[in-house]
Amino acid sequence: MTAPQHAPLLRKALGACGLVAAFAAPSCHAGVLADGEGWISQASSHLQRVYDQGQTRVFLTGYAWHDPHTYTAAKRAQLNSDAWGFGAARRLADADGNEELVYAMVFSDSHRKAEPVVGYAKQWIWRPEGGPISLGAGYTAGVTSRADILNNIPFPIALPLLSLGIGRVRLYGTYLPKVNNKLNNGNVAFFFASVRFG
Repeated sequence: MTAPQHAPLLRKALGACGLVAAFAAPSCHAGVLADGEGWISQASSHLQRVYDQGQTRVFLTGYAWHDPHTYTAAKRAQLNSDAWGFGAARRLADADGNEELVYAMVFSDSHRKAEPVVGYAKQWIWRPEGGPISLGAGYTAGVTSRADILNNIPFPIALPLLSLGIGRVRLYGTYLPKVNNKLNNGNVAFFFASVRFG
């Protein structure tokens, strides 16, 4: 299945997240690391293949959970948990049903500012007893920007990724851990869903 011509956002996402997601591509080997140009080229080719051969998914975002042991009650009252937003992805599955995605999304962050993300994700998928429900575990790597971090200068992210799927819908969850001992930061769970049409 070839990529639709009306999806320039995802095509730009390939270039934007290529450097960050390069290490995530399974076809990148340690020997290539010595040749940075070849490594980036190989990773970009892998992401392009996921985009070109993948199927389109629509992302809907919706909820951010802020750990009550990390944030004071007063701070949590100020923060936005309704992380509404949307995006799109190209999903490529292997023979075992494991998935890779290249994606772009934008959503309302904890301070009600628009946060864009472009990235790559890899998930290993299990179907307990061959039933209709599937479970996934893996990671995502990409680039985002936030008004409260680096004044909207894009920066890389790498996060764990879990999922639960049934039918055309898959619910994803990721976790942003604390990076220091300061109060009122980190330990946030973020949830979004993908929907398959057709």
